[in-house]
Amino acid sequence: MENGARRMIRRNGYTLIEMLITLSIVIAMLGGTLGLVRLVRTSSKHASDAAIHRQEIRRLANDLRRDVASAGTIEVIESSLILKSADDSQITYELAPSAWISRDAESADAQPIASDRYLIDERSQVNFRLQPISDEDPETEPSLVELTITLPDRPDQPIQILAAPRMPN
Repeated sequence: MENGARRMIRRNGYTLIEMLITLSIVIAMLGGTLGLVRLVRTSSKHASDAAIHRQEIRRLANDLRRDVASAGTIEVIESSLILKSADDSQITYELAPSAWISRDAESADAQPIASDRYLIDERSQVNFRLQPISDEDPETEPSLVELTITLPDRPDQPIQILAAPRMPN
């Protein structure tokens, strides 16, 4: 009877099995939480990178439109867009093999005036193209400059930036 009486006495505390079950539940919850934190960080980094690329593309579009509007002659040679003004100054946009587009402005005596870089996603495809504004005389008419940027996460929706020179009166 004495053994039976000992079993009936309630002990304060938890058994080893209760502790192991509780510990395994806590570890599973922590693992899930850390996985979610990693996912949020990755998503946040992608969102901020995309925002930076969009901002750079907007800045490039604004500068390109301004420069083309004031250009006298426009030509595309391989991966470069060359804009010459009436005073023989020149602005060159060049597609670099890496993740940026450069803009270099030179005075009439070939002295550098300004230099700028636009960071574009390195996996993007970027192309310059000239389009005639009208079909009447494409050789003498000013050309429309088309810059196409195809982002890797949107290959079926390329970004097209169009810039037109000022039309002569």
